[in-house]
Amino acid sequence: MSSARVLVISWPERISRIPLPYWLTLLLAWEAVFILDYFLGINIEGAHEHLVEFGCLILFFALVTITIVYCSRVLMQLFDDLLIFVEADQNDLRRWYESILRRSYEGPWPILFGIGVALAEAFTAGPTIRQFSPAGTAVYYLRLAYESLGFFFLGMGIWALLNVLFIPIGLARFKIKVSLNQLAGRGLQALGQAYFKMSLAITATFLPLVIAAILSPVLDDVTILAWLGIGAISIFGFFLLPQIGIHRIMAEEKENRLMNFAGHLEDAMEKALREPSSANIERLRELFEVQSHLKEMNDWPFNVHTVWQLITALLIPVALAVLEIFF
Repeated sequence: MSSARVLVISWPERISRIPLPYWLTLLLAWEAVFILDYFLGINIEGAHEHLVEFGCLILFFALVTITIVYCSRVLMQLFDDLLIFVEADQNDLRRWYESILRRSYEGPWPILFGIGVALAEAFTAGPTIRQFSPAGTAVYYLRLAYESLGFFFLGMGIWALLNVLFIPIGLARFKIKVSLNQLAGRGLQALGQAYFKMSLAITATFLPLVIAAILSPVLDDVTILAWLGIGAISIFGFFLLPQIGIHRIMAEEKENRLMNFAGHLEDAMEKALREPSSANIERLRELFEVQSHLKEMNDWPFNVHTVWQLITALLIPVALAVLEIFF
């Protein structure tokens, strides 16, 4: 089924409008910040003591902006699959879906939330981070500026994800079609795959921040550990929690189909017992195969194996941090 494309333009994408891939534009912009940091600190004593950690922090900020754009594009592509498994007027569904995406990525709310997160970081983890830059120098003020800007974009990303959480929850109020023939990556499975892609992108973004914390002397700081712990838990929660409502619909539909099918199976079984002809036995065998297929129906909008892939990806940075603390 074809449809006009749902279109939103996130704020990081608006500032990367040059004829290069958006991810390369954003990466080069933050790389320029790192180069400026390096040259400003050449003649300042102690400015380069933690240059690698600040490089990881800058990479984290670059990946934050790239992930914001990537997730918005994954969600735009998801709309065609919504039309496959959601029974609703296409125009009504489009208006509802676009309103969520626009609230997530456009308008004043992402900016206001980004400012809020930047202020929260300034009064929590900020003093810990800034202690490693020589106070009153040009490199100190540069780091203060890009630290604030980076956490501002992080706030934008968090705002978008908080809104995106409500997409599967909101879909539960529509009539959901649960197909017996669930194709990988299409229909309901596309919903889970979209959240899996976004969760992996967020995990990859999270990794440089963990490495920066491990390389620096601040890993035993309670505030820093709290930020890392909340980040890991939030990523997994972002993937799983919104889809519970869809899971309940799928599980209920699966149970109803098994219950309805049980009557046909019981009738065929009694007929085969009364008249054990080859036709009746073959009919019974076919019905058992259908029942087996019904039992194997996935009642989650994703392949369950993807959960273990995501857990494994999240455990890598957590394990690195724990090993550094204890060994």
